[in-house]
Amino acid sequence: MIPASNMKTEQKFWYTWMLNYSFGELLGIGAAAIIGRFLFLNFSTTSSSSQSAITMIILVIAGTTEGLIIGFIQWRSLSKLIQDFKPIPWVATTTLPTIAGWLLILPPAVVFLSFLTKIAFINNSYSILYSVFVGMAFGGLIGIPQFFIIKKYYKKAMVWIIANAISWAISFLIIYLALSMFSGPSFVYNLFLIVVACMFSGLVQGIVTGTSLHFLMSIRQEYERKHEGL
Repeated sequence: MIPASNMKTEQKFWYTWMLNYSFGELLGIGAAAIIGRFLFLNFSTTSSSSQSAITMIILVIAGTTEGLIIGFIQWRSLSKLIQDFKPIPWVATTTLPTIAGWLLILPPAVVFLSFLTKIAFINNSYSILYSVFVGMAFGGLIGIPQFFIIKKYYKKAMVWIIANAISWAISFLIIYLALSMFSGPSFVYNLFLIVVACMFSGLVQGIVTGTSLHFLMSIRQEYERKHEGL
């Protein structure tokens, strides 16, 4: 582990974590948001088996891409903080739940939201709230498996699950608002909107999860200081 007294290293780690997350989410959630715009808005009208198969493949590819990018970026940062932090378990533990989220959480959520909107059962405010809850479920699905690795190195690692749920909820809100602001055929405007939204989304995720890591590191430092004094 990094020595408890090395506060500058911790600060550098925290800033690097946030910046890396922003870039990672630009790639990962950027792909997710684009697919969400051009695929999910018509998801409920898909009926043929061929369309369903193509949709399934796209969902798996999107989930795999996003999971690998986020998992690798997180591992690369955490490996500087934790000695012998293996990449394969962490990346796999991130990628598989992300794929599951794309397959099991997002499609039903989008279809359900689209249906309720069409029958005028919910207004825009409630649809935003619903998107936040879906984001919390998505983040929790990723954070829970990661928790079993994090807890080996830090006490009160349950904070990591909460941080993931909160950060993904905010990310889904940001992406939802960005998609709702799309303007017809204006490709440049839509692309700019998604890039800004994804970078901001990644920054928020980096801040929330980075803050949780800082909290866990502080607890570990306090534990080590107490034992050093014995």
